Amino acid sequence: MNTKDLAYFNQIILQKNFSKVAKYFNVSQPTITTAVKRLEAEFGAKLIIRDRVHNEILVTASGDQLAKHAELILRQLEIAHQEITNLTDQQIVLGLPPIIENHYFPPIAVKLEEAGLLANIQTVEGGSNKLRSAVRDGQVDMTLLGSVDPISYTALIAEEFDRAPFAIYVSKHHPLAKRKRIYFSELRHEKFVFFNSNFIHNTAFNRLARRNHFRPHIVFRSNDTHMLMKVISANVGVGFLTTLVDHYLDDVVQLELLDDEQPEFITSIVYRTSHILTPAQKQLLTILHGALEPTNQV
Repeated sequence: MNTKDLAYFNQIILQKNFSKVAKYFNVSQPTITTAVKRLEAEFGAKLIIRDRVHNEILVTASGDQLAKHAELILRQLEIAHQEITNLTDQQIVLGLPPIIENHYFPPIAVKLEEAGLLANIQTVEGGSNKLRSAVRDGQVDMTLLGSVDPISYTALIAEEFDRAPFAIYVSKHHPLAKRKRIYFSELRHEKFVFFNSNFIHNTAFNRLARRNHFRPHIVFRSNDTHMLMKVISANVGVGFLTTLVDHYLDDVVQLELLDDEQPEFITSIVYRTSHILTPAQKQLLTILHGALEPTNQV
């Protein structure tokens, strides 16, 4: 079977138009038609019905079934291409969410340099939600991730190594700055500054908001932790962040949350179940284990 035929078929399912698919791949329309016929011969079933009267493409039950498998096969091929490219370039692609990078990576970098590996590490930054998809899709080989629940995906191996609470951050000029502890429900009428949606903080924040039956008023969003801290220090709004953040501003006050059964910021080493680790990647994993001292394996 020609895997290109599956790619053509996958696009037909998505676009429902032969000419658009031909243009998408820069091939002739008969090429697409021939590919579908080859697949139908391969599986001995009609996959697509072309209704020329109504100018429609109807996908049969067999076509729907093949479409599900085609999507998985094409994704695995894409991952294989990415993994082999990384091997050829002798690069290890490591995902690092900003907060986790700032808190944990400096001692890891020292160990990597001592082992002669640091020059071969290509880091990719992003929120934990984005990097979880990136490691699953083969865009990164390994990543450190934050989560509010233990990571449990059949396609991923996750080794938990730390947990930290979330806290509230306010300007020293805010009336709440005189407090040391607070319940989340007391923030019902406050303005918040917060991360964009790719950060796991959103899950913890929304969970607490739902539990306390109010919708927080978010006045500013950013992916930059330092920017959020500066905006908090200027008393623009209240922040909700893990205690792992670099709390370097004297005019920002951290308040402990008193709520029962609070979400925690769980940090883990994550890589694909299907990925065969190279000697260099195994060495990286050993260094991560030594530097981070994992406390639990998920």
